[in-house]
Order: sequence, then structure tokens, then C-alpha cells
Amino acid sequence: MREEIRIRIQEAAEPQYRDFSAKLLPAGTDLQGVRLPALRKMAGEIVKSGRWREYLEEYFQAKDCWFEEDMLAGFCIGGAKLPIEERMEYIRRFRPRIRNWSVCDSFCVSLKAVSKNREEFWPLVLESLGMEEEFSVRMGAALILDHYKTEEWADRALGCLGGITHPGYYAQMAAAWALAEFYLDFPGKTLPLLQSGKIPPEILRKTLQKIRESRRPSPEEKARLKEILEVAP
Repeated sequence: MREEIRIRIQEAAEPQYRDFSAKLLPAGTDLQGVRLPALRKMAGEIVKSGRWREYLEEYFQAKDCWFEEDMLAGFCIGGAKLPIEERMEYIRRFRPRIRNWSVCDSFCVSLKAVSKNREEFWPLVLESLGMEEEFSVRMGAALILDHYKTEEWADRALGCLGGITHPGYYAQMAAAWALAEFYLDFPGKTLPLLQSGKIPPEILRKTLQKIRESRRPSPEEKARLKEILEVAP
């Protein structure tokens, strides 16, 4: 089945879009140039056909997958109807296949089941945040941003985001992005963490920059945030 899908990917590929996308992804990313809406539609057709398990097994057995194949596999895992434990098993199998920010973020946002079963998936989030691989940590932060940005979960989520110390750029950017978004929705809960001195300086600077770039905080808020930035290490 994988070969059938690869033919469809090639048929849907756009050379100009490939060249544009290549500039946004790490050097050496093997991509054909298929737009995300087309990939989501293709994944939906695979799921609807009932052959998504067959496709995923062939995907996991392959060693040299295209960027588009990674996206399709992630969308199938997110879109298929299956028990929580089985979905978590597929997520764990897919996690080492995440090699760039685009696959990571698109995969995480597609996992709608997490928002419906936050407590059950929380151990998986913590597990990801505690791993050494940069994109596993990014995955944990992205899952929090996409599925745990609620009043009920804010304290637990912020505690975890504030504890991210991974040195990798993409892990740090995900942490900063999530912290900034939590501040915009829950400033009263997030500000004490930003002032605590517990957040690594690199992540704190990125967080404050993202918040100050938003139109939502008032000029007074931005001035206070600037003060935090000025005293940061």
C-alpha cells in the first residue's frame, strides 16, 4: 500500500511549493512538495478505507520515508478511531520519527483525542518532556499548548513548561511559545512563573519576546515584562 501512496504523493507534488518549503525545514529533509490540506485529505481517505493499520505498518517498517509520509502517518494516527491505549502505542512508535518542527506541530494538533481524554494522556506528555530527544520534548510542549490550555489544567501545565531545560533550539522555542500563549490566556497564573527565576534565560527571553509581540497585552503590561527581561541573566 505504501507504494500506492507514494505514487499519489508524487502526483500531488508541486515543485515550486517544494522549493519554498525546503527553505523552512532542516537541510536534507526529503520532501516532494505536497500542501498540507492535500495531505490531510489523503490521510482521511486512508483512514476511511479501513486500511490505515496496513499503511502504518508498512510505514514503520520503511527506513527512508519522505516528509509527506511522516505527515500522513501522523494524521492517520490522529484521525483513526481506536482505543486510547492503542493510540498511545502508535504515538510512542511515531515519536522517534519526528525529525522537524513541522511534522511535530502538525501531528500534535491532529491528536484531538487528547483534548477529550486529558487525564489519560497526561503521563505520555510527562514522558515526552523527560526525554533526551529534542523533538520528543517539543512534542510534549506542543501537546500541552494544543490540548491543555484550560483553567483546570493551567497550574499543572505551567509547572511542566517551567521545568523544561532542554538545550535544543526547537525544544526551547516550543516551551517559549506555549508559555507565551498561557500568559495571554492566564496572565495571573503565568506571570509569577516568569518572575520566579526558575525558567532558563534562553527560554525566558524568547517567551517575553513573543508576549510583547502580541497585540493583546496593554502597554503597561509590556513595560512590566520588559523589566523582567532587563533583570534576566
